[in-house]
Amino acid sequence: MYKIALIVHLFGASIWVGGHLYLLIRLMPNFIRQNDVAGFLAFEKSYEPLGMTALAVQVVTGFYMLTTLLPPALWGQNMGMLTALVHGKLTWLILTILTALHARFRVVKKLESGMHSANTLKVMGVHVLLICVWSVAFVINGAFFRFG
Repeated sequence: MYKIALIVHLFGASIWVGGHLYLLIRLMPNFIRQNDVAGFLAFEKSYEPLGMTALAVQVVTGFYMLTTLLPPALWGQNMGMLTALVHGKLTWLILTILTALHARFRVVKKLESGMHSANTLKVMGVHVLLICVWSVAFVINGAFFRFG
């Protein structure tokens, strides 16, 4: 079951990380340059259900794999590299959730309501950049479980 969870986890990561990198590298520069709020919102509306599902799949499979590798009774114990990797994953998860919540309920809300300034898409671009940084860190951190 662990191997199946890992494969599903990796598919979720591919969707989450790939979608955000595509948004950051390919789409966001044009949205910002052209102040294309409608274009950004169309992408966000189309990607959010898939992206959030992918993130949820990663969280569920990640916690399953965590409890398989390290029973909850040992979560507070210092187990060297394994503890550092688990703490790293939890750190990236918390940063991702905080950044995504702020983006959704502050920045996107302003864009949707029309109560935005010329800089709001730039602020959104910073949020997308941060999500990409946290996501790539997630991937690297995850690779160290195998190769660390």
